[in-house]
Amino acid sequence: MNVQVFATRGERTRAHIISVAAGLFWRRNFHGVAVDEVASAAEVNKATIYRYFADKRDLALAVVKQHGIATLDMIFRSKTAEDTAPEARLAGIYHHIYSVHAELCEEEGDVHGCPIVGLALELGQDMPEVRVEAARIFDAMEAHMSEIAFDAIAAGRAEGDANALGRTLTQLLHGAFASARVSAEPTRILDAGRASLSLIGYPETEITG
Repeated sequence: MNVQVFATRGERTRAHIISVAAGLFWRRNFHGVAVDEVASAAEVNKATIYRYFADKRDLALAVVKQHGIATLDMIFRSKTAEDTAPEARLAGIYHHIYSVHAELCEEEGDVHGCPIVGLALELGQDMPEVRVEAARIFDAMEAHMSEIAFDAIAAGRAEGDANALGRTLTQLLHGAFASARVSAEPTRILDAGRASLSLIGYPETEITG
């Protein structure tokens, strides 16, 4: 019984460290954040960080994995699992993403883009495992976008190959993150969402901000 409690506490501590590190890496970058800063922000000692992670690189990989799971579950799987029309699912994805970035922009005066993309671009050369994990996550996102595209084609609203259209929708989303970050303007995400809705044949659908 005590072992189970300890294990649960350990899992919670590990998850907390990952969450704090994710926020720091997202707002700054991997190389701009020291392990000491992660420990201080997480309110644990440095030794605790190394109890769960071999080094900062191992922590970064854990951040990508955990954020990927959360993103797929909260945004993509939850929307595509709903028994709704394709345009509603796509609009829902963009609404969620925009809302998160708009809230952060209001609080911090900046837009940070996608944390997975950020770490993959920064560490992809030195840490191929980060690139591989990011690619796995993006492939899963693309699969959900392809489902939306398939349903739009089946409804007679769009034409062509669902997989190719799903890939284009995913690339538009990546572009939205980059554009919003460079311009510090979260409405760029809404622009990409409207373009995506037009691509699947629903230009009249609105994305509530």
